[in-house]
Amino acid sequence: MSCLSNIDPDKTMKTRFNVLGILLLLVCSLLWVSCNNDDDDIQPIRLQYAIYGGKPSPVTNNQIIINLPTEEKTELVIFGGNGEYSISNSDDTKLSVSRNYGNGSLELTALTPGNVVVIINDSHNNSYTLKVQIRDQFRVKMNVKEKEGNIFDLMEFNLFSYSEKDFTLLDLTETYDSIVWTCSSTNQRFRILENSENTTHFTWKWSNCFFLPAEYKTCLLGYKNSRVISRDTISINIANNKDFLGYNWKDVVCSSIGSTGYQNVFIKGYDFATNSFVAEGVPSVCLFLIDNKNADEHAFAQRSKQILFDYISSLYSTPTYSQDDVSLSKKYNDLFSNKKDGAVPECIWITPKSKIVLLKEYDDFEDFPGYKIYAEPVR
Repeated sequence: MSCLSNIDPDKTMKTRFNVLGILLLLVCSLLWVSCNNDDDDIQPIRLQYAIYGGKPSPVTNNQIIINLPTEEKTELVIFGGNGEYSISNSDDTKLSVSRNYGNGSLELTALTPGNVVVIINDSHNNSYTLKVQIRDQFRVKMNVKEKEGNIFDLMEFNLFSYSEKDFTLLDLTETYDSIVWTCSSTNQRFRILENSENTTHFTWKWSNCFFLPAEYKTCLLGYKNSRVISRDTISINIANNKDFLGYNWKDVVCSSIGSTGYQNVFIKGYDFATNSFVAEGVPSVCLFLIDNKNADEHAFAQRSKQILFDYISSLYSTPTYSQDDVSLSKKYNDLFSNKKDGAVPECIWITPKSKIVLLKEYDDFEDFPGYKIYAEPVR
């Protein structure tokens, strides 16, 4: 027995097309969702200051301020977008914008004061607008009363603004975190301005004594956010043209009442000091050290010996007579007119204008010796 079925071919074909249409619609829907998910994965474009070894510092409110003068570029790192960026600059006469493809950052260099708009776009039509304000900041320079002097002369410095207008401490602290004074003879720094959350230290006028003849290049450096944003340089010439240190013998006509101290702000732990005497018509000068750090007295006395010896040797070369000479005591007695009882010569220098001796002396109140330089004119 057989069964016969009546099947409509047109109806079957329509069913197949309906199934295929549903499958295509499902695939398109999946592709659309996938594309939307890709778009959702792209974050908005944002900027961050390039900081190495520190915490991230994002640009806030889509704006930054650059102060002139600045000695470094402002570097910003781009985040977000799809990575295919185009940059536009509203005024390249005020601001130079370049891409560092090595680290994917923007490098901004301020040229002149003004306002500039920088726009960052990517190929997915994401956009970021950065407003850049370039300010001509308050700048300072230094002045020196005299550009030439002698060793032990007091050289006086002070601050001025570039505009020659009066300035306030507020002007300084708004512009600088610190201002320091440096000198080519040392790697030390003297702080002119130190501004922190709790305290502010400021010196608008300062003095310095130089103890060796040379041309010194002094520099005033202004810092903001650990970067040098301003500098001013002055060179001064220091000579050694007097008979002994800062003295001409003809000017020493009476004994000094006290001693005179000389400070070099770059030397730590001691200051030089001198006093002068006239005895039986013979002028003399003593050079010694003052402890300004309350060091151990015995250790400081021993250190004084070496410092004084090295200093006089740097001015006048090696001693003419030293402890190697068996006749050192006799030379001392023969050469010098005024001698202190119990003083022992360590070495003697003879220059065209002066006789100089490093002396070891015992104080009545100490059980260890002290040291000083004693000088008289050559007759």
